[in-house]
Amino acid sequence: MANRFDLNNRTSRLKVTVAGFDQFDALAVAVVVVRFFVYLIAAAFIHDYNEKFVIAAAFMEIVCMAFMLIQTFKRDILASIGLRLLGQVMLAGAAIGVIYVNGIISTYLKDVQKRESVIVLLVIFNILFVVVEAAVALMSLDVFLAASTSKHRRSRSGEFKTRIKPITALIGTGLCFLLLALPAVFAGSLVSGLDNVKIESKVYQVAQSEYVYYKYPATARKRNSKSVLIYDDDSEIALSDSPLYFGGDGKTEKIMLSKAYAIVEPSISSTKKVDTLSMIEEVREGTYAVTSEEREREATNFFLYDGGDSYVFFDELTMHVGDNELTVSPYSFVTAKYNGSITIFDPRNSSILTYSLIGKDASVNLKDGTVLDVVTDLLVKTDGSEKMLVLQPSGLDEFVG
Repeated sequence: MANRFDLNNRTSRLKVTVAGFDQFDALAVAVVVVRFFVYLIAAAFIHDYNEKFVIAAAFMEIVCMAFMLIQTFKRDILASIGLRLLGQVMLAGAAIGVIYVNGIISTYLKDVQKRESVIVLLVIFNILFVVVEAAVALMSLDVFLAASTSKHRRSRSGEFKTRIKPITALIGTGLCFLLLALPAVFAGSLVSGLDNVKIESKVYQVAQSEYVYYKYPATARKRNSKSVLIYDDDSEIALSDSPLYFGGDGKTEKIMLSKAYAIVEPSISSTKKVDTLSMIEEVREGTYAVTSEEREREATNFFLYDGGDSYVFFDELTMHVGDNELTVSPYSFVTAKYNGSITIFDPRNSSILTYSLIGKDASVNLKDGTVLDVVTDLLVKTDGSEKMLVLQPSGLDEFVG
């Protein structure tokens, strides 16, 4: 009997609800359902992120908010207008913020690299996003169903007011807001901080034997295998392959790599990768700190090689170009092209020298006695053994790990 009564009671409520529905109620429910699917589509296709998702979400939030407020006026529950509006604004802001953060993550994965940790973060983030939006949709539908029941059966107005009383509604929307906002802030700050370096001092590069100075402040960001400078007005400047030098007037404080280089330590036969945007700075005489994504490791007696024609040296070394003997200072950038020319930029002496390599050899005597042929990219050890340098630094293990 109890089960039959309960079934009859539920059926009666459903009939009352259906009977109480009018065109406005049906349209309001349709808006809530469509609103949920807008967010579902935004989460599903976030890999193809564009501003249309944000515009669609904002439009649906405004329409849904309008229906909620009209429903509140229609049911004569004026006390909940302000709190219900506050809750809807909070949810709308959080939901649109989540789509924006998804765009940041998606852009990062496209521009930089496919990091497994970031991909996992994106999946978890979107699952949470859809679950919370489903909960919000159910809360909204519950309000409309309750309102329709109240309209048809006035004696139940007390139950209706209890179900949507302002403080309860605000607590529910507040919890949903936190479930969206906190992960969004965490994910956005985490990913936007990856592969970015703040530039707040004088910087320059040497490109095609010319000094190129850049405005600051700016943000250096990895873009595919290289990097760009981004300014507050969203303008961008693509950096050349040479290191970015901090300082000027013969004083080099540190350098930043605009692409990945191999770090070669001949004395221990080690070759590893130093990634794009890594910073290298002398901390003690002959000892340098190599910093990548806030992780740091010290190195001595090493040089950098880009896998092509360019080198960066960090000791005062002797170089031979044909019959010419030169001294290169720390942070010197050397580019040598076979059967072409060699360009030597020495920041300590503020000099850029170019020599023809036609019919000439070019080599550097390293501190451990190894001779580096910068034309053929060959290391010749003191015992006469030879070793070719790696041609693809990107495939090496990380030096800073």
